[in-house]
Amino acid sequence: MISYDINRKGVPSVLQLKQTLGQMGPSLILFSLAVAALGITNGIHETSFNNYLYDTFQIGASARGALEFPRELPGLLSAAIAGGLIMFGQVKAAVVSMAFLALGFVGLGFLSISFPVMVIWMIIWSIGNHLFMPLEGAIAVSLAGERKIGQVLGQLGGIRLGATLVGAAIISLGMGEFFVNNLTYQHTYFMAAFVALIGVLILMRIPPVQVSSQVQRRIVWNRKYSVFYSLCFLWGIRKQIFITFALWQLVQTFGQPASVVATLWIITSLIGVFFRPFLGSLSDRLGERAILLGEVPIVMIVFTGYAVAPNLAAESAGLYLMYGCYVLDSVMTATPIVRTSYISKILDNKNDLAPTLAMGVSLDHASAMIMPVIGGFVWAVFGAHYLFLGAAILLLLHAYTAYHARIPKELEATEQAA
Repeated sequence: MISYDINRKGVPSVLQLKQTLGQMGPSLILFSLAVAALGITNGIHETSFNNYLYDTFQIGASARGALEFPRELPGLLSAAIAGGLIMFGQVKAAVVSMAFLALGFVGLGFLSISFPVMVIWMIIWSIGNHLFMPLEGAIAVSLAGERKIGQVLGQLGGIRLGATLVGAAIISLGMGEFFVNNLTYQHTYFMAAFVALIGVLILMRIPPVQVSSQVQRRIVWNRKYSVFYSLCFLWGIRKQIFITFALWQLVQTFGQPASVVATLWIITSLIGVFFRPFLGSLSDRLGERAILLGEVPIVMIVFTGYAVAPNLAAESAGLYLMYGCYVLDSVMTATPIVRTSYISKILDNKNDLAPTLAMGVSLDHASAMIMPVIGGFVWAVFGAHYLFLGAAILLLLHAYTAYHARIPKELEATEQAA
């Protein structure tokens, strides 16, 4: 596995990197490259999309919240979509998802002649992005072999964030003050589409993931997994505060351009490259429940910071508080790897992993579709601070649910002995 030990100069050892890459195996290396391609496209999209909407269509907070409904709709349907494609193989389904990403970026960059047309291309992009979510975890677990699952998921998360750094740098440098002729949204979305196509070619070189001879079910709903389902549903609410309203506060309330948002992503990516593998290893040592519970007080502080930042007497102090909260918030979005590790350990049938993760993504996006509409209304009528404070209080429900995320005792004993 990739080692993130730091030498005296503060950088990963090249020798360690070569040794651990050799231990990963060719399929896992190829999949890591595909995940890196996805990370680059995400870095471009997430650091520019809110500014793209604001600059191109001049929409407000309420309309921005409502737009999350169609954007998250493919996530709600991911269990059915993934189930229909997984029967042809997880890797082939990943190829299709990456192809949809590429097509969506082309549409957003060159064919969005009006707002309704843009929504169509946004949905196409969203289908690809949300379909890859459950497949990434399922393929990673399948390729992990005898390695510790949390560690592999954490390392892939680090690779993805490192690649996100590249995408964010494209926006920060290309759309900032570094060039006389700044890049346009067309330029950046073309680059994202090109990278996604490279991801398609990489995925096509990965042999089919081996599963048992039992028939893999398309959709899994099991009461035993109710804690996992609940965590996914609550994650959809928590996620939208970060990807929609925190960013919108930076863009609309504080007037920050895409280059500044991208710079924040660069900072969080640099931290995440090392934090996500650490979090995965910590999950293997302390257990998933401890990590999920520990997340709650940190995120509550972040959401409270979002609420009070615009009301600080010094505008610059409020802006820097927003910067700090946003970076910490982004770092804490690594916890989905812990949920994946948790559900992989309590499954009755290992072949149920991909469809169970897809069901989790669907539940995640059921709340993610509703929350922005409600949040946009609260923002417009009562103010942004009520939205963020309400989300902070709601995290108590997340803590209650995470408390019940238990691994069977005999499995815990086996892991501790290992």
